[in-house]
Amino acid sequence: MIINLNGQQWIDDSCNKKVSKIVNQGISHLANLEYAMAYAMANAALLIDDDCQCAKLIKAGATSAAADWGSRKEKLDAVNLDKLNSVEKVWYTMLKATLTADSETYQKTLSDGLIANPDSALLNWLSRDAFKYEDNKEFADMFPQLAAGSYNMMAYQSSRGTNGEEPNLDKAYEMIDKSAELHDGPNIFDTKAEIAAENGDYETALYSQLKAHDYSSFGSQYWQNAVKYWHILNKETVADNLKKAQVNMQNAILEKNEEEFKKYISDDETLVVGDSNLGEFYNYTLDNLNQEAQIDWDSFDIRDIDVHFSSDMTMAYLTFYADGVYTFKESGESVDYNTRASAVWIRTANGWKSIHANWAPAAGGNGIPQQ
Repeated sequence: MIINLNGQQWIDDSCNKKVSKIVNQGISHLANLEYAMAYAMANAALLIDDDCQCAKLIKAGATSAAADWGSRKEKLDAVNLDKLNSVEKVWYTMLKATLTADSETYQKTLSDGLIANPDSALLNWLSRDAFKYEDNKEFADMFPQLAAGSYNMMAYQSSRGTNGEEPNLDKAYEMIDKSAELHDGPNIFDTKAEIAAENGDYETALYSQLKAHDYSSFGSQYWQNAVKYWHILNKETVADNLKKAQVNMQNAILEKNEEEFKKYISDDETLVVGDSNLGEFYNYTLDNLNQEAQIDWDSFDIRDIDVHFSSDMTMAYLTFYADGVYTFKESGESVDYNTRASAVWIRTANGWKSIHANWAPAAGGNGIPQQ
């Protein structure tokens, strides 16, 4: 059950009563790190009351203070200072200070504002140290209906043992449940996914991440980690598929099969290769695939492929060995071929693609001749 804000609210704002509920919900999204949703709530408020100054402050709070690309200054310039109440003026001045990274003004404004408005949930929220368990607990005790963001942070702190106690996963999940009861938003599911992943439970991580993604099933910021967790859960299958892809790609090269070869490369990335003749690295293209070779392959086999992944599962590097025999077309001489190699593959929107391969003669072995 989602608890509403009838008992407590973030701010007694200067907007009309109907819009005030939307504004306070927008601040809840800000407090739970759901800035896009907060921005949308502010726009909704302004559709009903275009003179709602607090909604304009929410939009400023959701945007960046960066001078070269952020729009916070523009949003603050649109605020009518004469229509702000005391708490809104404090928040405005604090946001204004972020434009110049003026921490002294920011902190003094907040301190003075709390003295004048000690019961302000918004100012108490802004004054706490989010990375301190006790600060989050104190806020939750003072404003239990607005404490979803505090429980979110306490979940991390309980899971990681940063509150001076041993890591406690059960307690972390308890905090997550409390947060979810108070606030309807995706970030708490992202938190649960991250905590589950940190503890090796990728099934829970994937399910929770998909729950977060479900709030915005197109263009969601949560999708990338969902894909990551899926790949970790299915790492063995992904590795087997990459092994097959490496072999199939090499066979396509040997057979000069353009269509098959193009399955394993990206139009957006360059395939950089170092051959086993130890010549210079070069960009491998279809011209290289189709060029006339000095040799014919009598046999070629890749073996002992090991697959290693980057921690975010977006890159794989393969190590392997290759054995074979080739014959010079002109002389008829046959050569035993024996190399060790590595290859780099990246995960793209169109599947895994090869971007690098490096071949070298194994100890006592032979690579290919100079082209």
